[in-house]
Amino acid sequence: MGKNEGVQMLIGCNFIRSMQGGLRIEGQNITFYKNITTIATTTDAEVIQAAIPELDMTGLEYIEVREAVAYHQEQKSQQFKEKFRPLLNRLKEQGFIGENPLKHWSKNQVTFSLDIINPDLQIQDKPLKHVTPQMKEQFEKHTKALLQLGVIRPSKRRHRTMAIMVNSGTTIDPVTGKEIKGKERMVFNYRSLNDNTHKDQYSLPGINTILKKVGHSKIYSKFDLKSGFHQVAMAPESIEWTAFVMPGGLYEWLVMPFGLKNAPAIFQRKMD
Repeated sequence: MGKNEGVQMLIGCNFIRSMQGGLRIEGQNITFYKNITTIATTTDAEVIQAAIPELDMTGLEYIEVREAVAYHQEQKSQQFKEKFRPLLNRLKEQGFIGENPLKHWSKNQVTFSLDIINPDLQIQDKPLKHVTPQMKEQFEKHTKALLQLGVIRPSKRRHRTMAIMVNSGTTIDPVTGKEIKGKERMVFNYRSLNDNTHKDQYSLPGINTILKKVGHSKIYSKFDLKSGFHQVAMAPESIEWTAFVMPGGLYEWLVMPFGLKNAPAIFQRKMD
């Protein structure tokens, strides 16, 4: 945007966040403002309205149950670990708890095969231009971990998708105004591959469908799959399409990576 002829400004998110405020656009005027007071709001009303028909509970009852469950989980976590430590150790020995995502893959043998629109298309993402020593170290750390797990391998394919490092959950310290980086992740820009892939029409269940199934239950339990997508193996003919470039090398996925258009549908089919 230009303040006047010959003066151009490009305002980024970091600049706006540093003010702990934002900007407001009114016609041709742009106003920057600093945040003085923040009042936190919630979407409890919407959640309660969606949940009550299926749960057959009043809004107050729903809130009380939710708070009781949260308190119970927080208080009982350590007690549970101590009480069931022998069981947890046996599950680790059997591979049900651990880092190897394909430990029990042979029991279901679910694979992910890409339904490619144009098999002659070649994906040629440009590698990152500016890589700092810190970024290079981050890439190497994540790549080494994935190689040790056996979920990726060096590649010599004709395709390459760009890998980038991001920090999820990045926030701004309200006192110092400094950026607090969240969890470090390596992600992949599979946009070109997704555009060249037919959509899998298998649908995920909606929240109301789930609530109808569990709304009148008395006992609730859950299993959290660590890197659930990585528990699905890539079909051999599709591996070459997953190749990604990072500072220092070209690699390809042996398991289903995050970021592919049909990955949620494939995983939901596996779960169902």
